[in-house]
Amino acid sequence: MESQDTIFEKLKQSKVFKVLSGYAIAAFVTVQVASLVSDSFGLEEEFMQNIIIVFLVILPFIALVAWAASSKYGTFKILGISLFLLFTGYGTGSYIWVNSYMLPQVKDYLSEDDNVSAWLTSSKINSFAPFFSSISNDSDDISALAEIKTQQDGVSISWRAYASNDEWRLIGRSPIQPLRLPRGILQFKLEKEGYETSYFSSSNPSLKLYNSPVEFGWSLEPINIQPQGSIPPGMTYIQGGNFIPALTGAGVDPVYLHPFYIDKFEVTNKDFKGFMDAGGYSNSQYWVEMDFIKDGVSLSFEQAQEIMIDSTGMTGPAGWEVGTYLQGTENKPVTGISWYEALAYARYKGNILPPMYHWAKAAFPPDEIISPISPKLLKTSNFSRERIEDIGQGEGAYGTFDMAGNAKEWVWNIFGGRGLTLGGAFDEPTYLASQTSPQPRMDRSLKNGFRTARLINPRDLNPFGDPIETQAPKDLSFYKPMSDEVFKVYSRSFEVDSSKPKSKVIYVDDSHPIWIKERISIEVGYNEEMMDMLIFKPKNSFGPSSPVVIHPGSNYYSTPPEIDDINPGEFSLDFLIKSGKTLVWPAWKGSLNRMPATRSGGDRMRDFRNLYIAWVGDTNKTLDYLETRNDIDTDNIFYLGMSYGALFNTHTLLFENRYKGAILYVGGVFPTYPPLVDGINHMPRINTPFLMLNGEQDYLVPKSAAMYFYQSTGTPEKDKKIVFYDSGHWPLPRNQMIKETLDFIKKYSD
Repeated sequence: MESQDTIFEKLKQSKVFKVLSGYAIAAFVTVQVASLVSDSFGLEEEFMQNIIIVFLVILPFIALVAWAASSKYGTFKILGISLFLLFTGYGTGSYIWVNSYMLPQVKDYLSEDDNVSAWLTSSKINSFAPFFSSISNDSDDISALAEIKTQQDGVSISWRAYASNDEWRLIGRSPIQPLRLPRGILQFKLEKEGYETSYFSSSNPSLKLYNSPVEFGWSLEPINIQPQGSIPPGMTYIQGGNFIPALTGAGVDPVYLHPFYIDKFEVTNKDFKGFMDAGGYSNSQYWVEMDFIKDGVSLSFEQAQEIMIDSTGMTGPAGWEVGTYLQGTENKPVTGISWYEALAYARYKGNILPPMYHWAKAAFPPDEIISPISPKLLKTSNFSRERIEDIGQGEGAYGTFDMAGNAKEWVWNIFGGRGLTLGGAFDEPTYLASQTSPQPRMDRSLKNGFRTARLINPRDLNPFGDPIETQAPKDLSFYKPMSDEVFKVYSRSFEVDSSKPKSKVIYVDDSHPIWIKERISIEVGYNEEMMDMLIFKPKNSFGPSSPVVIHPGSNYYSTPPEIDDINPGEFSLDFLIKSGKTLVWPAWKGSLNRMPATRSGGDRMRDFRNLYIAWVGDTNKTLDYLETRNDIDTDNIFYLGMSYGALFNTHTLLFENRYKGAILYVGGVFPTYPPLVDGINHMPRINTPFLMLNGEQDYLVPKSAAMYFYQSTGTPEKDKKIVFYDSGHWPLPRNQMIKETLDFIKKYSD
């Protein structure tokens, strides 16, 4: 005992013990100070944990240094040297690690618009060396504020990058306050004891499903998870609500569906063999009320059965042999079956074929009209290949697979006596994923497969299961350019007051770190109306700055925000201000605090004519006002139209020649208005240089509509450019969009 006490006493007296004691105190103080300033400097909890780990890892090295130097140096000197080496080594190593290795990775990810990887890499930097990074994962370039709501409380919510095998990252339990998540396509897992695990995919910042960049005036309910055992085996739950069918030709009117179930996978050969073994072809209850038709001739049930044979003449799908599937194909989707056989199998399972709109809702996310998910989905699907593959490719937003590519899928609806298939086949181009394909119901092509659905509310079958008449693509041939005589008369309606507008400064707000926001009210020269506008001036500009006049999307007409709440970062337009441009955001007639637009008793042509006239007047007075300011470079004014503002801009560009150029995001022609009013008649007279940026998978503005606009304008070929991205309607790939936009402005600026 005495010897132990002696050893302890000697240890207490040793320099090693004193150095380690001092080191422990220094570590404690460092951690406490870091904890106190963590909120002010945005330090993450993980960084605090890593500090502690670093101090613990270094502890043995400090002990060795103290032991080796104890004979030459005093305690405080050893401790000082140790701490100096520690902090110097940490600082130097962190600086090299961050700037030489990590930041280049972040920039590479951003150049590829891979914001998820950029965010994760930035998070790694901030967890180890936040003071040495020039890029924060809270940057608007990388992340956005997201809001995720569930109908049940206490739901654990995790996320990962869409179509990845990354580990799930826990967010927390609902209800969850809005939080920062990386921009891009994310997959979410929702878990709660006693409930089925649910998966959901969407794009951020579109996670707030009821507030997408293109709003059509509805709200989607918070995510609803289902009790354990309530979902039929092999199926997934699709939440009801409003959506826009992501189907070419289906229109853009919202459709309301009640919740339903749908198969996760296409029906496989093995599944269909179970139907045959159960006597499916001979059980008449599965075939009742079927009007068998082939080549326009009605058939009896027996005559139809004679057609439903395999390659050896036995009953079964067309590609089978001797009444069974080929070896090794048990997990491939069953093909070579008619619409009638698909329906019989669905009845055998107690289900139906999915109605067209139910199929579309299950295939694509609720915000697909603006979402970039579809292109990613198509890339991971079996498209443009040589053969059908096993099920399980191309995971959709709700946990379904193969709804794009692999086999075309029969749906319930009848079109002109024919059946409809959706999703496109393995050897077809990807754009067919969004197209309905009418085929004879007795068609037994080796491309035709199916899946089944179960409606929770059978009332959905009427009207959504009724026979449909798909509208043919709009015939644009009847749109003819106006003659000079007619145009001369027509243009008189667009003459504007030549007087300079009176203006009033409502406020100036310089609280934002990047811009100064002004709210101005000006006279517009008609109906004694005033128009407010927001002007965002860059704080880093020297001398007059080039203005970009914004005409936003349709949500600013249907469900607009308060004008003072407009944030250029919401639509990724803050890059214009950061690049030294002034952003001008007028409250166009019919938008923001100038709703509603003038109505004329249901006269649609007159309503839109009046709206176009008002926009020309608004534009004229906006530019007139800008010319009164010395801080605005009025020799270089540019127009930027987004969606709605890029579709209905022809009158603005036609009657205003002060724009040096026009940037049109996801624009084209949208011929829904009377021909005389529609600006498509005047397009050959437009000669303004313009840049068009569009999505290949844009269901709202198809590629053909964008190309029609591009080809029909009178702008010389050298002064117009169109770029198609692998994206939907919105958002476009951010960094590519920024580069093209700034290059265009630079090209046409004096």
